[in-house]
Amino acid sequence: MANFTSEKIIANTFVIRGAGCDSYLLAGEKEAVMIDSGMSEHNIREFAEGVCGRAVRCVVNTHSHFDHTAGNGFFDIVYATEGISRSAKNTFGADPKKYPLDYDFTIIQDGDVIGSADRPLKIIELDCHSPGNIAILDIQNRMLFPGDELDTGQVLLLPGYAEKPGQLHSRPASSVETYLRAIQKLVDIEDEFDFIYPAHNGAPIGKEWLSRYYELARRILGGYEGSADCSGRGYDSSMAHFPLKTANYRRGEWDGASLIYCADLIRDSDYQKGQPEPATELHRISRIPD
Repeated sequence: MANFTSEKIIANTFVIRGAGCDSYLLAGEKEAVMIDSGMSEHNIREFAEGVCGRAVRCVVNTHSHFDHTAGNGFFDIVYATEGISRSAKNTFGADPKKYPLDYDFTIIQDGDVIGSADRPLKIIELDCHSPGNIAILDIQNRMLFPGDELDTGQVLLLPGYAEKPGQLHSRPASSVETYLRAIQKLVDIEDEFDFIYPAHNGAPIGKEWLSRYYELARRILGGYEGSADCSGRGYDSSMAHFPLKTANYRRGEWDGASLIYCADLIRDSDYQKGQPEPATELHRISRIPD
């Protein structure tokens, strides 16, 4: 299992790194839960059980992108919102034969509490970075796991990926106004957690990143226009999910926070304008054939 490494965060809590995102292993007294399953072809569940010495039957997805969902089929229970479930098996052009995709979803909703009685996890639906995406609050340990909705590199507001034949986008990208509401939802509960554990670009990060992203989104709504060069930390035009020039994307920055957003989708009212297609080369690759 050299494909994976693990690092202890606190007692019974680990970050597991492999292909794709950082996944988190949260162990209760008898069982453990994974947050996201990464994009390795190897069995992340088997590795996780070796790390914590407990059964790891369940995984909960923060969102539908395949770098977070490819290993879902190794688990007995896959928790996801209905929105996440629709495109979690879109392989981003990777060979589907290499991944365990014959699994079902257990649908969760905003406010649900999953996990064991001694390690309850609260679901906070944000529906922003991708359709139906969530943050997860470890109630007793005061830890927030926001998936790709917050990190120190950049937050991407890209369209959803194809969910059915003939689609290029499942829906347009979230507006900056939608993102501001998502951050506000986390700000409203910030007294319930102490640290934030994103899925990319390092963790933990402090709660000050909430106010940084909130202020950045507010400034964009107020007329600040970011750079047409969207490249930044760990993100450049060599990547398939980098915005195409025709998609009219910008990188907005404030006090270290960076938001990649469509300049045609600042407010919710902008949806009537439509959006260039495709937004990225990855959307073209991930299109489901008719």
